[in-house]
Amino acid sequence: MQTDHPLITESQPTEAPSTAPAIRTPDQRVRVFVSSTLDELAPERVAAREAIAQLRLTPVLFELGARPYPPRELYRAYLAQSDIFIGLYWQRYGWVAPAMQVSGLEDEYQLSGTKPKLIYIKTPAPEREPRLQALLDRIRSEDDASYQKFTTPEELRERIANDLAQLLTERFSSTPKTPVAIRLAALPVPRSRLIDREQERAQTQALLQREDVGLVTLTGPGGVGKTRVAVQVAADLVPQFADGVAFISLAALKDPMLVMPTVARALGVSQTGDDSLDERLLAYLQPRDVLLVIDNAEQLISAAPLAAQYLELAPRLKLLVTSREPLRVSNEQIVSIPPLELPDPAHHPDLEHLVQIPAVTLFVERAREARPDFALSSENAAPIIEICQRLDGLPLALELAAARLSLLPPMALLQRLERRLPLLTRGARDLPERQQTLRNTIDWSYDLLETGEQQLFRRLAVFVGGFTLEAVQAVCVLDTASISSSEQADDGAALEQLAQLLDKSLVQSQQDTGGEPRFTMLETIREYATEQLQANGEEAAVQQRHAHYFLRLAEEAGPHLFRPEWDIWLEQLAREDANLRAALAWCKPNKDGVEIGLRMAGALYMYWFLLGSLREGRTWLEEMLARTGSSERSVARGRALLGAGMLAWAEGDYDDASPRAEESLSIVRELGDKQLIGWAESQLGLVRMGQRNSAAARSLFEESRILFKDFGDVWSEAFALCLLGSVAYNSGDPVEARVHYEESLRLFQGQGDALFASFVLSALEVMLSTQGDQETARSLEQQLQPLMQQARNRGALVLFLINMGEIWLHRWGDKQQAKVLYSGGLSLWQGLQGIEQRIGIVKALAGLAEVAAAQGQAERAGRLFGAAARLLPAASSYWEEVNRRIAAARAQLDAATFEVGWAAGQAMTQEQAITEALQDA
Repeated sequence: MQTDHPLITESQPTEAPSTAPAIRTPDQRVRVFVSSTLDELAPERVAAREAIAQLRLTPVLFELGARPYPPRELYRAYLAQSDIFIGLYWQRYGWVAPAMQVSGLEDEYQLSGTKPKLIYIKTPAPEREPRLQALLDRIRSEDDASYQKFTTPEELRERIANDLAQLLTERFSSTPKTPVAIRLAALPVPRSRLIDREQERAQTQALLQREDVGLVTLTGPGGVGKTRVAVQVAADLVPQFADGVAFISLAALKDPMLVMPTVARALGVSQTGDDSLDERLLAYLQPRDVLLVIDNAEQLISAAPLAAQYLELAPRLKLLVTSREPLRVSNEQIVSIPPLELPDPAHHPDLEHLVQIPAVTLFVERAREARPDFALSSENAAPIIEICQRLDGLPLALELAAARLSLLPPMALLQRLERRLPLLTRGARDLPERQQTLRNTIDWSYDLLETGEQQLFRRLAVFVGGFTLEAVQAVCVLDTASISSSEQADDGAALEQLAQLLDKSLVQSQQDTGGEPRFTMLETIREYATEQLQANGEEAAVQQRHAHYFLRLAEEAGPHLFRPEWDIWLEQLAREDANLRAALAWCKPNKDGVEIGLRMAGALYMYWFLLGSLREGRTWLEEMLARTGSSERSVARGRALLGAGMLAWAEGDYDDASPRAEESLSIVRELGDKQLIGWAESQLGLVRMGQRNSAAARSLFEESRILFKDFGDVWSEAFALCLLGSVAYNSGDPVEARVHYEESLRLFQGQGDALFASFVLSALEVMLSTQGDQETARSLEQQLQPLMQQARNRGALVLFLINMGEIWLHRWGDKQQAKVLYSGGLSLWQGLQGIEQRIGIVKALAGLAEVAAAQGQAERAGRLFGAAARLLPAASSYWEEVNRRIAAARAQLDAATFEVGWAAGQAMTQEQAITEALQDA
């Protein structure tokens, strides 16, 4: 069994010396003897030397070589002159010299005598020699040495530096200037190295070293690792506090009146004579240069003014506090501890880089503790990435999950994480009870909330993917007289409660480009909140309000998707995508949700079209339509049929699109809704054009144009003109097509819609180019890039151009127009920063590969298909479509040339692939 670290024990009391201490010359620095086998631990010996030298101590390492003394006599002399013994052990016991009963390795340990000993054991060690194992067993049984395990030289270097710093403070630091006895509660020694946190550590250390900062509070949700960071920071700063560092846990306290006695006991201060304990503690702290680590202060926030009082009267006192919420006292500096960085689920790096991502690093290291033979591999990488994602990068959750690998392989563990809380139990027994299961950790935070805060916390569980203040007030503030009432209660109280939840790390603020504050919950915390919502019988009412709120948003946004400001509303809906799905999912089985679901899906069809989410949109629309009677002739059903027809057309399914569009037009004509009639006519015209019935398409487009013009809807009129241009071009009438395109372009530009104007301009350019009017085509091409740069939402424009390229290539077979649209989207993306369009880029690369294949360019087709396949996320639903296109290209091209290109494409980064695609476009 691993022995306790000697640094865990309390420092012995010391009195002020009666004589001046001995003064050492610079060459008499503390010497640290390092004992180990040589070859097998060569990198570790270098790491030990660096750690010792980092503290300005003298490393003493015995090395083989020509010397005028026998080896044993030499290392005995080295040991005798050393102050501290460090033993590094792995698998080899070492050479036993003639006339010796033990190896030099064991002899060095025996000769270390009563020197402070730090023992480090490298794991795993599947080939450890029996005599070395016997030595290690003896070291453990003697119980007078620190005994820690490590895996890498880097981990060893960090452990040695931390342990030496603490050991020197306790054993070799100068005594305090006052005669009061010092008895500091020592820092706990972590069982494993700290993963990541360089930024938080550096920020905290910098703050604590500022003269004007006395209090730093580390905040974050339960299980995020605040205590671990605080202990590491304190250990790093030990040499800088002349009177030491103390660790004081408040986790077991409930009464704020017990805070002062607990702190005093940790510092060895007791009440004597006539002085109160408060006076004695203050007298102790006033002259001292000391750092106190106060752990788990959240349940005793009312005692926070005590900290401010002592900091004011003790000028060299520093407090490092961990709490799930700030203390909110004057001059408090707050450092937020976030969950660990997660891998990008859309792009899996190679194993070498994957294991360096902090959440994965922690999971793998804890997995090896549960299963020493565990290793990250290509087979288990994907489930491990998903596990880290589902657990939000929360260190406690990752550790509890990794412990389960003693029974379950990663994929089986992942399958059981649908509900996290029942699985994440059985934490280490030496942890506080609140940290032995994830539910206990969140219970602790929930129990500290006021009643109103608990109510809001559990109601927030209804949101998926984040929420705004407006959504909170609309969904979570229920009228006290009637839970189904839409009347709003005290909005101010709700805002204050939300602020409290934010302070207490149960809610996080979310980066948002829309300008409006946005918030979210970690999924592990949201699962707990959902349990509380169900247990309190509020789930049905809150879900219904959630569905009504997002129906209002969808119906408000719907008309704007057919106006110049469509890109702004597209972005707003995209931010709420997960909430919209959750609302639709609630509508499916719920009898009260039939109309809500039909209206919501009908309002969102253009949103799905613009995003390129055709299959998802069709699925929702068909499910909602199936729940209504075919005899129903409502506006909601007419709009939903219109949407179902449009998305079916976009997928090339004319057999389904045609009856949907026809029924939609019949219903809206019956109801007399002119704007809906115009869109239904346009949609049916697109279907007829896909069915090669240009005459019917032209008639329907013209009818819709007249309706839009009469209605005063200029943007929709411009769209109808664009469709008239397309049908004229496809019918072989370029003169008429140019007239319609130019008028459409004029109207879109007049409306300030750079995005649709760009689309029409590209169509004009292609048409004139194919007619041989290269000069005009080049002029239009020169206008295109500046026009695209004017778009308010260029990320949306990238996606729009690529999706329209898909339609022109696969619905109308126009390879040249598709090529221009794909290239325009990729070119625009190159100039953007921080815009993620991976699926769109894959579509563009695959589309350009198809164009190359059709033109007989086998090597280029292989390169672009290879790059697209490399960039496509493993879980993407687009794989089936891409594989079908790749197979078709392979079948028609020279196989050897295609494979050469494929290999080159597979080695490309995203940026290289885009550059390659645009070079020959």
